[in-house]
Amino acid sequence: MKTRLLILDIIFCILVVPGMMFLFPVSEWIQWHPDYVLGYLVWLEGVWFMCRKGVGPLLMQDRQGLALAVGSLFLIAVVTFLMTLTPVNFTSPGDSFGTMKLHHRAMWILLLAVISASLPVGALAAQNKELTAKKDQEESQEKAKTALATRKAEAFTETEEGEIQVKAGYRTVHLPLTAIQYIEGRNNYAAFHLDHREDVVSQISLKKVMELLPEGKFVRIHRSYIVPAWRIEKRTASAIKIMGIQNPLPIGRAYRDELKSNK
Repeated sequence: MKTRLLILDIIFCILVVPGMMFLFPVSEWIQWHPDYVLGYLVWLEGVWFMCRKGVGPLLMQDRQGLALAVGSLFLIAVVTFLMTLTPVNFTSPGDSFGTMKLHHRAMWILLLAVISASLPVGALAAQNKELTAKKDQEESQEKAKTALATRKAEAFTETEEGEIQVKAGYRTVHLPLTAIQYIEGRNNYAAFHLDHREDVVSQISLKKVMELLPEGKFVRIHRSYIVPAWRIEKRTASAIKIMGIQNPLPIGRAYRDELKSNK
């Protein structure tokens, strides 16, 4: 998509805009004031890029984006109006049509043509980019779910104990081991972060939690964190990325050696 837009930009700026200028009977422009014509040509190309990359995508957003788009178009119109006030003798009095000179009419028509072409292109490009990003995100999430399911199947066999029991207030809660994302220590409490469920907080130390968990399936990485060994996705010297968790968890200095032995 980026390559196609780049090609479209080149074609429009090199061929279409200069070609449109010669659709009008304004050959006197180049003969008398080539610098002015070149300046307006550059302005039109700038309007193309502003509308395609900025104003067009704003039209696909909320009311605030629409308001910004309208404001941007108003500023473009103001700048164009100021350019038409430049004292340039392009035409004789007999060439004028109504109260507006021919070259002024041409400038506004060219501006409207560029805006009319660039706004839909910018809006459609922004929509396509959003849909592509959404599709990539969905594919990434699906791959992550598949990888997590594979890890779960490899970590636990059908004959192994699949849950632990902890006290949460006045009730006993059964926690599936495969649903535990990580366990966080909060003073004398432990918060169990779970897949697709609310956190379960129990008045128990992380040391006792480790005694409840099956050996080799979970590892303590910090004085405040226990993680499933089979969920570890990436590891650096100071942090661990857990599958299904966006933010990495820190590694405590006292637990680095233990983690190295669990590779």
